[in-house]
Amino acid sequence: MTPASSTTDALVTGEAVHLDLRPASFATRLLSYLVDGAIMLSLSLGMTVGIYAASTSTGLDAGFLQAGLVLASVLTFLGYPVLLEMLTDGRSVGRLATGTRVVREDGGPVHVRQSLLRAVMAMLEIWSTSGALALVTSLVDRRSRRIGDLLAGTMVIQERMRAPRPVREQMPSELSSWAAGADVGRLPLPLLQDIRAFLPRAGSLNPESRRRIARDLLQRTMPSVTPAPPPGTDPELFLRAVLAERSRRDEEHLRRRTAREQELALDVRTVPFSA
Repeated sequence: MTPASSTTDALVTGEAVHLDLRPASFATRLLSYLVDGAIMLSLSLGMTVGIYAASTSTGLDAGFLQAGLVLASVLTFLGYPVLLEMLTDGRSVGRLATGTRVVREDGGPVHVRQSLLRAVMAMLEIWSTSGALALVTSLVDRRSRRIGDLLAGTMVIQERMRAPRPVREQMPSELSSWAAGADVGRLPLPLLQDIRAFLPRAGSLNPESRRRIARDLLQRTMPSVTPAPPPGTDPELFLRAVLAERSRRDEEHLRRRTAREQELALDVRTVPFSA
C-alpha cells in the first residue's frame, strides 16, 4: 500500500481523474485581496478625481456627474477583476504576487459569467461588510472558498509552492553495524519512493496510521533485504536504516563512476595521436 495523505480535499473530475490541486489558504487569499484592493481603491479614487475635474472644467450637470461616478465604480469593482481574470487565466496582480489562481471546481479555467458572479458577490461579502462575511465563509469552508466561489463553482488554488529541501535520512546508531553488511540493493524503485514519501511526513500522521503504514512497508521491504534486522527492531527505524544505507551506497557508486569517467577522459587526452 502506498502511503498517502488524506483525500478529503482531493478534487476528482466527472471522469474520476484525480486532480492534484492545493486550495490556497485563507492567509494567502487575504494577502492577495489586500494587494488587489489597494489597486482597485487607487483606480476608483483616480477616476473619481478625474470625473470631478472634468465636470468642473466642462460644466456638466449633476446627472452626468452621477452617471460618471457609477461608471467608474462598475469599471473598478466589476470590470477590473473580470477583465484581468480573463486575460491572465484566473489570476490578478495580487494572485500573481502570491502564486494563486482561480479555477473551476473541476480544475478548468473560469468563464466570464463565473468571474462576473464572483465580482458581484465581492461587492457584498468583501466591500460592503469590510470582508467580515468573506472571512467567516472562508474559515468555515474546508477549501477556503467565499460565497462568490460557492455560487460560481470556483476555488482559488496555490500554484507556486516552495519546494521542500531534500533531507537525507540519518542511520540509526543501533542498526549501523547490521546495515553495513546487509544487502539492500534489490529494493524496487516504487518501494523506495513509498519509503521516501512516508518517512519525512511520519511525524504528522495519526499514530495508528503511522504504525500501520510502517508495518506495511516493512513487510514489503523484508523480501528484498538480507539478512533480517535484529529481532524486535522498530519498523520505522528499520526503514530509516535501509534508506540511509541505500543512499550512502548509491552516492559511493556515483563518486566511483565519476572518478573513473574523469580518469578515462584524462587518459584519452594524453594518448598521442598517430596518423
